Amino acid sequence: MPEVGLGAALERFELQMQGEDYCVVDIVDGQQASIVLNALPEFPLEVKPERARQFVAAWRERNRIQGHPFEVHKEQREV
Repeated sequence: MPEVGLGAALERFELQMQGEDYCVVDIVDGQQASIVLNALPEFPLEVKPERARQFVAAWRERNRIQGHPFEVHKEQREV
């Protein structure tokens, strides 16, 4: 993920399943995003922000339907 400059907006989603960290989704300036899976931290996936939000929504819905305990922590800030 490119370095975040001053004034860049950061939207972060931390996904947890059954009390374990699953991945972190970062969206910077609404123009670039990354998904970092805890199982493969050395291979961050760069995606478009819309795709990153779709991933979070799909992950949330799949776990809800399957009845798995999960949490999504959302943080939004200016850095």
